[in-house]
Amino acid sequence: MGISWIRAPFGERSRQRRADERLVSHGLVVESGPTDRAHDALTPSERLSRTVVDGLEEGVVVTDLELRALSWNASALRILGVSAAQLTASTVAAAGTLQYADGKPVTAADNPARRALRQGGPVRATVRRSSSDGGERWFTVLARPIGGAHGTSRSGVVCTYADVTGSVEAERRLREERDRAQRFLDVASTLVVVLDARGRVELVNRQGCELLGYPEEELVGRDWFEVVVPKADRFDARRAFFRLVFGADPPGDSLETTVQTRSGEARQIAWRNAVLRDAAGKITSVLRSGEDITERRRAEARITFLAYHDALTGLPNRPLLEEQLVRDLARARRTDEAVALLHVDLDNFKLVNDSLGHGAGDAVLRETAARISDLTRAGDLLARQTGDEFLLLLDCRGAADVRAVALLAGDRIAAALDRPFETCDAEFHVGASIGVALYPEHADDPETLFKQADAAMRQAKRGGGGSVTFYEPEVSDARARLSLTTRLRRAIDGDELRLHYQPIFRLDDGAVAAVEALVRWEDPEHGLVPPAAFIPVAEETGLIDPIGEWVIDELCRQASAWRSQGFRPRLCFNLSPRQLRRADLVASIADGIAARALDPGQFCAELTETAVMSDATRQRSLLTELSEAGLAIAIDDFGAGHSSLARLRDLPVQVLKVDRSFIARVPQDPGSSSIVAAVLALSSALGMETVVEGVEEPAQLDFLRRHGCPLAQGFLLGRPVPAQELRPLAAVGS
Repeated sequence: MGISWIRAPFGERSRQRRADERLVSHGLVVESGPTDRAHDALTPSERLSRTVVDGLEEGVVVTDLELRALSWNASALRILGVSAAQLTASTVAAAGTLQYADGKPVTAADNPARRALRQGGPVRATVRRSSSDGGERWFTVLARPIGGAHGTSRSGVVCTYADVTGSVEAERRLREERDRAQRFLDVASTLVVVLDARGRVELVNRQGCELLGYPEEELVGRDWFEVVVPKADRFDARRAFFRLVFGADPPGDSLETTVQTRSGEARQIAWRNAVLRDAAGKITSVLRSGEDITERRRAEARITFLAYHDALTGLPNRPLLEEQLVRDLARARRTDEAVALLHVDLDNFKLVNDSLGHGAGDAVLRETAARISDLTRAGDLLARQTGDEFLLLLDCRGAADVRAVALLAGDRIAAALDRPFETCDAEFHVGASIGVALYPEHADDPETLFKQADAAMRQAKRGGGGSVTFYEPEVSDARARLSLTTRLRRAIDGDELRLHYQPIFRLDDGAVAAVEALVRWEDPEHGLVPPAAFIPVAEETGLIDPIGEWVIDELCRQASAWRSQGFRPRLCFNLSPRQLRRADLVASIADGIAARALDPGQFCAELTETAVMSDATRQRSLLTELSEAGLAIAIDDFGAGHSSLARLRDLPVQVLKVDRSFIARVPQDPGSSSIVAAVLALSSALGMETVVEGVEEPAQLDFLRRHGCPLAQGFLLGRPVPAQELRPLAAVGS
């Protein structure tokens, strides 16, 4: 744009001419509009100076010592927002309505030009000018005194103005954008941090600061790995980061790392990374979003531990011992060696519980575990089976006489447990009966070895207890077994089987949400035969298959009758491990449901955790087939088997039934309470419906309600009853 010099008023010409001469004498040639000297009279140097100033986008104003404007260019008037008349009618200090960047007004006594004269040196400031239309402009001003060097006297001030409105507006927008982004980040529930290409913190949100225990100003600009990554992990963490920065690893991969808070606490974080690039595509920063999964991992570790260990004693449980036994038998077959399994049962433990209470009984069990553990060798494995029963798998590798090794171990355990126990200010004797079963003498597979060790322990009990007994076959047991099998076949054909239904309640409203069908045997000669007495025999003899078919048929018949009454609960039935091996199992169940035009979604097949996880690959296909047939699937006795929720989440499972052993010590035992709460939370997070079994006390029910348990069953809520005695609604907990 063309810029011209503005003429000063005629009355000022004489004063201005004298000022021009002084400016020229100081080597600063600035031509004001009203000069009496013709343009042609200017020297070449003066004309060049004038041309340069005319061409500036910046405004230039030259003043005298009283800050009255002597010369200026058009850019100065535009930037200051004043006319030539306004500028000449006042001093530069009072020209326009101006404010400093901090909002303080620019006054005649405090302005850059005045300060430049006062300080004898240049003064720079950023100024805001408000316009009549409500807008505002920003500019910088640089005021420099004229003269004062080499003995010369000061004659005025040169003020240079530069319009920086665009830069200020851009900076403000950027700041607002960053503030808005920061607000979004601060309300995020995850830790968010931006690291530059060197690993230094550029930005961190409030959640991150609270988690790490650092204020924002102590993190921004510092090396992330030096501040929050534990020293032992820094090399690997830094290497993974730079592989991401240099494009060696894809940014979408998630990873888990440990960070250390200001207080020294280690937290486990699951990260998701995204890279930020410049216009050329170069990675300049890494955006990391992290979720604190410390408590989740601890709960999973605890659940995994309890899946293989006993909560009371800390010993391995039977599933873990079973896995070891399978390996030991495989090794023994290869090396032609023997295996010994001891079954230890306390003799007078019930008396302790009845007389001193469960607290004393728990103390005895812990002491029992400690005494036996003190006698085991490095290769032995001691496990608690249930109640007051323990299993000891002996390491017999290289033993010439396995019987002698087992007998010696049994005698030492019997002697240790024969010593008095002291608890609750009482001293008493307990003692133990110990049964021993050997491979290959007594059994050649794990299941039979367990069975024979249990039988040997019972033989020791019948002998008066306090002894070590090796398994001996009993003819009477075989005859009784044969008789039971014959009667059971007759019961299936003779309409002696019955279904009882145990209600499963919704804890929020007390309604019956589901029922579990349980088979009962009404023997005309022996009365009601408990399931524990005939179901194992049915499993071994194959009679469980016709019993299972009868259960489905009877359940469908009852469902049809209930439907006509407007009662449609979920119908749960159990599938045994032997049934799961049938190729036509799902088709048979689906046909029975379809025969009565029932909804498959009303039925729920319950499989024990052990049965599912013993051969997860094969069972996955069966579970998928059940799911595709429209049935719901429940994992029964969760926690008593091999798996954790992490192993079940990939299976088509909708319902998780927590084993009754978990609720038995709730709420008195903090450990058991924590596990039940963790299982409820994790199963809910995985989208599974949770049923807690074995609720027998009001305190247990209150605990489950407080922790959001949706469904429960147990004797406190309702015992298994015939269909005609089942009430669709009940006052749960009343």
